[in-house]
Amino acid sequence: MPALCGYIRRRPDALSAGEALDRMAAGDVAGGWQTEGSYVSEDGSIAVQSWQFGTTSPISTSSTGGRNSSGHADSARHPTARLALDGYVLNRSAMAQAAEVDAAHLTDADLLCALWDRHGAAAMADVEGDFNFLHVEGATVHLVSSRLGARHLYWYASDDFVAFATRMSSISCLPGFRAQPDRLAMMEMFNFGYVGGGRSLLTGISLLPGASCISITQDTIQQERYWHLEYANDDETIPFDDLVAEAIDAYHESVEDHLRRFPDATIPLSGGLDSRTLLAFAARERRQIPVHHCSWYEGEANIARELADLCGARWHEYDPLHFDYATMLRDGGRIAEGNIHSHQYWFLPMIQRLAEETPVDVVMDGYLMDVLFGDTFLVLPPKAGVGLAQTRQIINGLWRRTRPDLVQKVFSPAFYDEYDAANRTSIDEQLQTIDEPVLSNRIQAFSFQNRSNRYSVALPNVQRQYADYAYPGTSRRLIDLYRRIPPSYKAGARFARTILSRAEPAVAAVNWAKTGRPVTQDKSRLDHLLERLPLRQAGAMLLLRATAGHLDLSHRGDLNRHFRRHVGFRDAFMDIAQDERTFSRGMIDRAGLDRLTGMIDRGWPVLFLLQALVTVEMFHRRFVDEA
Repeated sequence: MPALCGYIRRRPDALSAGEALDRMAAGDVAGGWQTEGSYVSEDGSIAVQSWQFGTTSPISTSSTGGRNSSGHADSARHPTARLALDGYVLNRSAMAQAAEVDAAHLTDADLLCALWDRHGAAAMADVEGDFNFLHVEGATVHLVSSRLGARHLYWYASDDFVAFATRMSSISCLPGFRAQPDRLAMMEMFNFGYVGGGRSLLTGISLLPGASCISITQDTIQQERYWHLEYANDDETIPFDDLVAEAIDAYHESVEDHLRRFPDATIPLSGGLDSRTLLAFAARERRQIPVHHCSWYEGEANIARELADLCGARWHEYDPLHFDYATMLRDGGRIAEGNIHSHQYWFLPMIQRLAEETPVDVVMDGYLMDVLFGDTFLVLPPKAGVGLAQTRQIINGLWRRTRPDLVQKVFSPAFYDEYDAANRTSIDEQLQTIDEPVLSNRIQAFSFQNRSNRYSVALPNVQRQYADYAYPGTSRRLIDLYRRIPPSYKAGARFARTILSRAEPAVAAVNWAKTGRPVTQDKSRLDHLLERLPLRQAGAMLLLRATAGHLDLSHRGDLNRHFRRHVGFRDAFMDIAQDERTFSRGMIDRAGLDRLTGMIDRGWPVLFLLQALVTVEMFHRRFVDEA
């Protein structure tokens, strides 16, 4: 089921809102929800339904949109106002003060309704939390996203109606909608592993950007942003240590706020930097916090276990080699409907078990910490005057997932030509909307324009169907700090590593899975050389060839390796890819698929292409074949 869906009738002879809502809300049930609520306007022109975790009601049910400082209804304001929420508000006390209401007996939806009624869209920039909501104000409907837009909300407008939903299928089921694949979006999935900008895989259905408000009446649709990320990071005289101290204080405050709001929080723990930093700050406030580790290989599992013991956390470990990958693909496809690359479904079996076995009201994740304070998507030096061609080359170096010549070897000539042309079109189209002269900032802005290139959007949009998610690293204070950090301070993840080493030295002393050394130690020159030279991959390929595939020295966390070595993982993808329907799309034939799997078996890291093929094929079967 979607987390939020709704309908606004624009013509009297169009389907009534109540009938439309019945269709939109009757879809596939996947996930677990605690409460739901619905609203239909008296004239039958507006209807909305919301499913929610952890709040009394996802629909504001107060008779007015505002309350005064005594908590009593203010009848002078918008007596028909309603607000439907998908998400949560973290800083309830501050927002109640801004709205001049008593929050004690208000749901998050009531609180946002009161805040909107008093201040409108501008106040949303100060709301801490993760959400989308719809606000009904007389004959006007507002669709609103949180600052970073982590949660997907799709919308579609025609002369007859406007519809919106967390899942596309709740829109495509409506009369008058014709399901047609968006070819550029499809090619982006093969180029980058994400759909760019505000597109979806269905033509006409758009993704609501972050920090946005769309106001809809019968006659007009207006879209505005209530917050913009503006960089002010060119002053390298600001002391590095002062910024680190500010980060430590802001991150501690954010984690503390989350734990206060969510008593049964849990943390996924790897051997990396972001999750250990989150755990270290959480352990300051609470011992025995549950942590969950997906054990792809023993070395990382040992690091994660040491971190859990050090922080006094309760350890839970999952063996991904025993996951049911066929079910994983099925469930992920049902939820994401093609808009999220199937590579990102790998955590789904773990979150399903976690939600069944552990009392949890939110999963706290280190989402975006590596971009905000580490060196992910970092381009140095931060110079101005870089041309379009060079910028495009840098973007492809960061996000184009496979060498084009390898794509050309396995897919049809027509597909390859479209794929290659779409690469340039997608990048150039999005760069035109970014007014940022400094290269470092332009690349990061490009990342955020694509929800940080949707590299972990399965967290708030697939896994979140089973347990809600929170991201302490994205608080307003931390985002404001991020925009002021000179890019050079983040080289080699120095800034992120220093946050941890200053705040929790013992946690930083545990080896980092990325380097095999403590977080405090920089990479050596040899490390940097080996990163530039794919010696391990070349050696593994030679050994695979020499031993007819019997000896595989590739990284134990590499999914290409799992495809070669584990039948269940391989069969889950091949059962879909080898179906005649896949070959009927004109993208690849059976010989091309054989070449693709043969390349994976010989050590080429091209499983991504097979995963993209399966992602798009599941979309076709759902929206084209069954339409």
